[in-house]
Amino acid sequence: MTADRLTILHVYPRQMGVSGDRGNVAALVRRAAAAGLDTEVLEYAPGDDLPAAADVVVIGNGPLSAMRSLGADVARVGAPLRSFATDGVPVVAVGGGFDLATNQVVPTEGAPVDGFGVFDARAVRGAERRVNYFVLETRYPLLPGASKRLAGFEDHATTIELADGVTPFADVVSGGGNQAGAPVEGAIVGTSFGTHTQGPILPLNPQLTDGVLAAAAARLGREYAPDPEQTATIDRYASEARATVDRYVDKAFKRIA
Repeated sequence: MTADRLTILHVYPRQMGVSGDRGNVAALVRRAAAAGLDTEVLEYAPGDDLPAAADVVVIGNGPLSAMRSLGADVARVGAPLRSFATDGVPVVAVGGGFDLATNQVVPTEGAPVDGFGVFDARAVRGAERRVNYFVLETRYPLLPGASKRLAGFEDHATTIELADGVTPFADVVSGGGNQAGAPVEGAIVGTSFGTHTQGPILPLNPQLTDGVLAAAAARLGREYAPDPEQTATIDRYASEARATVDRYVDKAFKRIA
């Protein structure tokens, strides 16, 4: 991290990056550039030295087998990743990466897998599998006037059990979400969030990307103000994609037993 550059730390890109998760990193880089902010992307692999500082952390989707293989490394770097979140660094955890960022992943068979503990929650496998277009109203802080309506895709069979007092990432408009009673999705702690929303979520929802970057910039005492002229084309593509989700959300990818 330098005074004039945001450091984006991509954790386990090979093991936890099976759903186009590099697209989330690319969206952060592109929109930061549109706001005049330079970025540096660091990729963290098991056994590496975790950087001492970062401005945004991204953890992508991956299978249970990958989580099991990472167990020793997760235990080694869990404390510094929790410290990042506690210090206000936005941690963006998606899909299996969200599960791994909870306290524990409980499989249908075999021993539980301890997670990073960024979110005070458990990810319990064996729920009804949900394969849906996903429409949400996020509770994550966005720029003034930005739409809180998000769109994406969910594909998981997990119940997220939030501890008392943990704020969900969003209210579910259409989809399964945490599948733990209330129609909510994901979790928020400080400026960090976890969700099963794929797509990838950040390119599909630029207002959420802006919210993450605004939080990262504010932590450094900087203003984040993207230039609409530079983002007009990708904003239009994202808007059209979200409109497609809205149009077909009740017609495809219904519940799978």
